[in-house]
Amino acid sequence: MIVALLFIAAFAMLAGSAFFSGAETGFLSVSRERILHLSREGGRKAAKVQKALSNMARTTTTLLIGNNIMNVGYSSATAALSVELFGDNSRAIALWSFMVSFILLYCAEFMPKMLCAARPLRRILMLADTYEVFALLFKPLTIFAMKLTDVFLPRREQKYSLTSADLLRILQDRKDGVCLSDFESALVTRIFVLRAKGKPITREAILDALA
Repeated sequence: MIVALLFIAAFAMLAGSAFFSGAETGFLSVSRERILHLSREGGRKAAKVQKALSNMARTTTTLLIGNNIMNVGYSSATAALSVELFGDNSRAIALWSFMVSFILLYCAEFMPKMLCAARPLRRILMLADTYEVFALLFKPLTIFAMKLTDVFLPRREQKYSLTSADLLRILQDRKDGVCLSDFESALVTRIFVLRAKGKPITREAILDALA
């Protein structure tokens, strides 16, 4: 009974760690302008993603807290399993430790990040509801961690600027089977106009021109 519960706990923690790793990559890779457009069209999940992207410091903190909690829980569960299964057999425990570490690295780090990097828009919209639940659950820890961080490293507000990478992400969204909307076509046109005039390409400048 104990062994079964430990296996269930280890699997749950592994799945949780995979979620947070993938979500982190998804939030960092997704096109902000595409999410903004979907949110303005009334997309419920896109609105949740947009809310998270508007405060990336808090979002990143939440994801790191969740990922570390899951990793610690997974390590504890697998360590307890090794004692239950192998007792004092040091060779078996060493082999077990190597195996569970590889599983954690591959299933909870490598694969989730690769999947979300390949299809960031689709994946992050799928994870939006679950992230919102965890964000609410970890809110006290997130606030505490951010306040503690501010004591040692005060944050400086930075205005978001569109980069060439952001422009490429809009075009690469075609890989998700999504055609560029009129909004995105106008956005791309406005970017090239601003660059031709030698003006800074900021989010505010583009949105003002498109309003």
